[in-house]
Amino acid sequence: PPSFSGLAAELEQVQAAGRRLQEATSSGRRLVFLASAKLQRSDFAGARAALDAALASVSPKVAAGDALWTDRELRLRLSEVGGFAHFVSGYISCRGFLSFLEGGVLTPEMPESLRIGVEDVDDERYLSGIIDAARELERYAVNRGQALDLASIHICLRTVQSLEQALMQFDFRNSDVRRRFDGVKYVVKKLETVAYEVDLAQKRAAIASGRAPGENDEPPAKRAKAETPESRTSMALDIPALNSIKERYDHFDAMREQTLKRSRDVIKAAKNAIFALQREDFKKADTMLNQCSKDAGSIFKELVARSPSHRCGLFGAALEELAEALAFRAFRRERRLLGRTELQEASGLPFPFTLPEYLGGIMDLTGEVGRHAVRCAAKGRQGFPEVEMCLACVDAVYSGLQELPQLPGNIVKKMGALKGTLTKIEGVLYELALLSQGGLSVRAPPPTNFEAAEGGDRDQGDAAERPMRPPRPHPAARPPSR
Repeated sequence: PPSFSGLAAELEQVQAAGRRLQEATSSGRRLVFLASAKLQRSDFAGARAALDAALASVSPKVAAGDALWTDRELRLRLSEVGGFAHFVSGYISCRGFLSFLEGGVLTPEMPESLRIGVEDVDDERYLSGIIDAARELERYAVNRGQALDLASIHICLRTVQSLEQALMQFDFRNSDVRRRFDGVKYVVKKLETVAYEVDLAQKRAAIASGRAPGENDEPPAKRAKAETPESRTSMALDIPALNSIKERYDHFDAMREQTLKRSRDVIKAAKNAIFALQREDFKKADTMLNQCSKDAGSIFKELVARSPSHRCGLFGAALEELAEALAFRAFRRERRLLGRTELQEASGLPFPFTLPEYLGGIMDLTGEVGRHAVRCAAKGRQGFPEVEMCLACVDAVYSGLQELPQLPGNIVKKMGALKGTLTKIEGVLYELALLSQGGLSVRAPPPTNFEAAEGGDRDQGDAAERPMRPPRPHPAARPPSR
């Protein structure tokens, strides 16, 4: 069996970097929450200091190290742990809220230290932060409503309405950004309600003081300027920056659709190869596997290499299926379990398998080995050595996984099925031992007295004495029914 010590060392390195990033992110998020509270209390200097400290304390590049940061796929996987995405969204939210209070602009620039170099991921986190900033405006408007500051409430309302109109131009997928965007309309509704209620309160106060509603001591020109919030919200959003994000988002979505469509063909061909291997059609299996490797290589070169996010979806599942088929072919032909390096050489792919893809493939392999063991058990005593070989393969995978500190990704869900397969093959060997090693054999039950007597009559009776049933006429020879 292959050694899992190298895989364990790689996982340890990634987990150590993840723990460093998580510790930095935890302190950074506390500083972001502190900055948000200070902004609601108009403490701009304190909020700016807290945001600067948060930005200086969190750096995914420093936490990962140069060795891991050069791998874009590891960089993406590392940035998804430890709450780093929530920190980025929270930081952009507070920075946008501060920018709005100081200069009336809700869309700040994203710091380079918070970018991971994957444009679609960076853009989604930026948009999530801007949407969270709209929620901060809702809270700010409610606080300004306590002072009946209708002008500030109108500015917040028009800003959020402009943001809603801008985000409606995006074709969001079913993701976290989509769920956050669905909440913007409720922010608009809340601000409209607050503006309406504060307006009524001002009119009631004016009537109570004996003056006409809307009358004040300010000059007409100044009052007209204050009552036109559109002048304050015309530059609240950086429209060119949002248009650039939309163009990148649309391009990424088009590439994603192509990746999904072409990855389905790889999965189908790999499953057909496994089906052929179960029936010992090695020639067909080799043809299908060669086509799988060729298609996967072209998908990676044309689509996935531009954005590692495409690999996290159906393309990653296709590579797991390909790894399973290649490992099953080696098991059927060479009676051995392939390591990660050997599997890479057998695939012929121009890019390496990731650790989750390799582990997911060999864990799925145990299911096919279990089916093969059941087929071999149907041969009886002759299939006993083959079933033992299947048990050794499944046990090698199960034992090797116990050496790993933690299973990456979602493949931990496959441990239940793996252990179930191991138990099933052990039960098959137990039953074969009872039948063959214990001297037992499977025979048909003896006939009863009635069945024996009836069988004897059929064997010894004269065929001429038996009543003959007339043959059934052919459907074509039957007379038509009236």
